[in-house]
Amino acid sequence: MSRDPIFIAWDAAFADASLAIRQQRYAQALAVLRPLIGDAARKAKQWPPYRHALAGYALALYRHGEVNEALLQQSRLLLLAPNDAEARGNLLLLLQTEAIEFPDSAEFRRVLHGVLGQTELSDYAVPACRALLADAAFRQALQRLRGDDAEVVTALRKGRLRPLLQAPLLQLLLRNTLIPQPDFELALRRLRKALLMHYTADPHRPPQTGKADWDFIAALAQYQWLTEYAYAEDPEESQRLAALALQLQAGRDRPAEPAWQAALTYFALYRSGLDLADSRSLFCQSSVSWKPHLQALVREWQACLRERTLAATVERLTDIADPVSEQVRRQYEEHPFPRWRQDPQARQVQSAGQWLRGLAPDLALSADFDGDIAVLTAGCGTGLEPISLTRQIRIGRYLALDLSRASLSYALRMAGELGLRDRIDFKQADLTRLDGYPERFDLITASGVLHHLAEPLHGWRILCNLLKPGGVMLVSLYSEAARRPVAAARQLIAANGWQAEPDRMRQLRQAILAGDYPELAPLLQWRDFYNLGMFRDLVFHPCEHRYTLPQIAAQLRQLNLRFIAMRGLPPALNALYHADYPHDPNGSDLANWASFEARHPNAFRSMYGLLLQKPPP
Repeated sequence: MSRDPIFIAWDAAFADASLAIRQQRYAQALAVLRPLIGDAARKAKQWPPYRHALAGYALALYRHGEVNEALLQQSRLLLLAPNDAEARGNLLLLLQTEAIEFPDSAEFRRVLHGVLGQTELSDYAVPACRALLADAAFRQALQRLRGDDAEVVTALRKGRLRPLLQAPLLQLLLRNTLIPQPDFELALRRLRKALLMHYTADPHRPPQTGKADWDFIAALAQYQWLTEYAYAEDPEESQRLAALALQLQAGRDRPAEPAWQAALTYFALYRSGLDLADSRSLFCQSSVSWKPHLQALVREWQACLRERTLAATVERLTDIADPVSEQVRRQYEEHPFPRWRQDPQARQVQSAGQWLRGLAPDLALSADFDGDIAVLTAGCGTGLEPISLTRQIRIGRYLALDLSRASLSYALRMAGELGLRDRIDFKQADLTRLDGYPERFDLITASGVLHHLAEPLHGWRILCNLLKPGGVMLVSLYSEAARRPVAAARQLIAANGWQAEPDRMRQLRQAILAGDYPELAPLLQWRDFYNLGMFRDLVFHPCEHRYTLPQIAAQLRQLNLRFIAMRGLPPALNALYHADYPHDPNGSDLANWASFEARHPNAFRSMYGLLLQKPPP
């Protein structure tokens, strides 16, 4: 049976367009593909190359600068092939294009929800919010939250906020990541209060709530858990919440009752269930059947209870005698940092040498790096870095140290859940007390720890003594230029004698959101602002040192360490550097980086990521 002549013509046109794309003649490719895609859409199922043609069309549009149309075509492709990993990756790439305009399309938001549901969301929260705001109904509901309290409660009661409450993409964000958008925080805070006021308006006759509304309320409660209850509350909210807490305590012997679980859901908009008396017996009863909307949040509380048990099992390697180290320890006992949730993706395990040369191609390494190496992480926090590294490179011995038992118990729990408990040796220690420790390591990492020591250079020297000759050190340090808003906040806090108490931190956050301190407005761009423990780490830390690159260069000379490369920078910043310094393709000149930072003072807002090497013997 002969093929349809139209298919033969389409095959030839697609071949011509593919050649044009390979030769980077994107305008010519588009001239062929535009009519082809339009015609072939009618017979997409009968013409097998259609999906590939659509992918090529989206690529040509992107390369030609037509990013909005590229986004639409990429979403069309994902409707046809939702499990296409390359298509998902291309859509995520488009999401991070600053100038892109999102369509007001329920179909597009459905595709986006599907893609983001399989992705680490933290890098995509802002574009996801922009996609939500493209929805006219969602924007209108958000606008209603700017009214006074009575108007917002009325809008809630009459269903006028339903486009917001029933937006699947918003619920996905609330359950999985911080939303670093001031307008969203202000709106969600108003909505939280309206929900509480509506529910407690008549204690004897709570409002009827449908499944969809319960799902949203529980998602918002889970978001408050993610933020560590960062939102401020007014006296009326506190009064109503206190009454709700009394109701829960009075019925704590009946947690399976629907009315008790309903009250708990609203209470969780403001407080953790772990704040209730005898929380262990409440949330660890196997006989209690939790409502579906509450189950994810209850699992979070149960995990936290397991961590408290694990904390008692953490072994201590050194004492903690330094006064600054003790202050830092207390902070992270109260706020383990960071409370990561996304499972680091298991990748194909490679040698440490392969992994390090991927970061710095000209790095000269001994043959030891082709085998199982010994690794030390000083300041491992909640274990994200050790767990991630263990799933990427071959390691024979991994020692991970931190001051905080709470952080280490989080790390132990996560390592256990991922089957890595026996591969990482988590211990409590103060790195300033490691003088004389007998082991030596091929790779040492210290991300965000040295700048919190009373004497950072002393701690750095101790780590250098633990590094084998020819070994590699990955160090992250705060930038003086990038943290100017942080320094201003710390000066304000010190001048007023404010302590790192939860209510005081919430009040300062609220004042910054309200514009009371214009000089601190840049902090709203920091993701750390949107979580109470991270906010504490950002501006209330008991000890912080900041650096310039010339200062770091001087210390590297004292320590006899060689700067190899910067790591951890976004691709766009790396591209800027290489455009400015084409003669330094590996980015190994620290003086160049200092000049680069002078022109881009916010380049190292996430810290300087230094890849260093100790001279070989």
